[in-house]
Amino acid sequence: MKAIYITLVLLFSAGSFAQKKKPVKITPERKIHISIPEPSDICIHPDGKSLFIVSDNGYLYQTDLEGTIIKKADYKGLDCEGVYVNEENVYVVEEFSRKIRVFDIETLTNHKTVYLEYNGGRNSAYEAITFNKAKDKFVLLTEKNPIYLFELDQNLQKVNEIDLSKISRDISAASYHNDHLWLLGDEDMTVYKVNPKTYETLNSWKIPVVNPEGLTFDKNGNMLILSDDMQLLYYFKNPEN
Repeated sequence: MKAIYITLVLLFSAGSFAQKKKPVKITPERKIHISIPEPSDICIHPDGKSLFIVSDNGYLYQTDLEGTIIKKADYKGLDCEGVYVNEENVYVVEEFSRKIRVFDIETLTNHKTVYLEYNGGRNSAYEAITFNKAKDKFVLLTEKNPIYLFELDQNLQKVNEIDLSKISRDISAASYHNDHLWLLGDEDMTVYKVNPKTYETLNSWKIPVVNPEGLTFDKNGNMLILSDDMQLLYYFKNPEN
């Protein structure tokens, strides 16, 4: 009985240690200065040939893979913080107004707007959006105090709410890549790989990026991180390689 008790204690301790292990430090391969002011999130076109970037000044941009502007949406929003794209639309999250703007992927015309009420602080509201293929749901995350993950249906209506405050001090971006959900923490300068069904953290990486606000992956598996304050686009190799 005593031996069983000791074994259980050791297993519990090992599990706790694994959950609390420090993030692995990684360094970028290169960085590029971009002309977009206060860039706050990034996603890659389904064809892998261009990027979509939103900024705090309310604009949606399409750029090449080096961050050079190709196109800018005519519509000016309010405090754009998150962006996601599929084969038809670009989805842009406005933190202050609590709105998701839907743009046509070809014309960048805003053809739909959805208001999602949230009673949190003005600067602690919706910060990131992506699509969780494992659950066939959009996911919308608040920045902090607390960090909520809302699952949304195809009509962008909330169907579930999960508190993820234990993961990080804040969340600034989200991306779905290689069958997993990836989250970015600004204050902790850390990228988290998350189980897309349970939302448990599987691994994490520390990045030397000031004010990291955007996260996406290119077709080669490289991880792209966007710095808001520095207006820099960082390229990292796949952190799992």
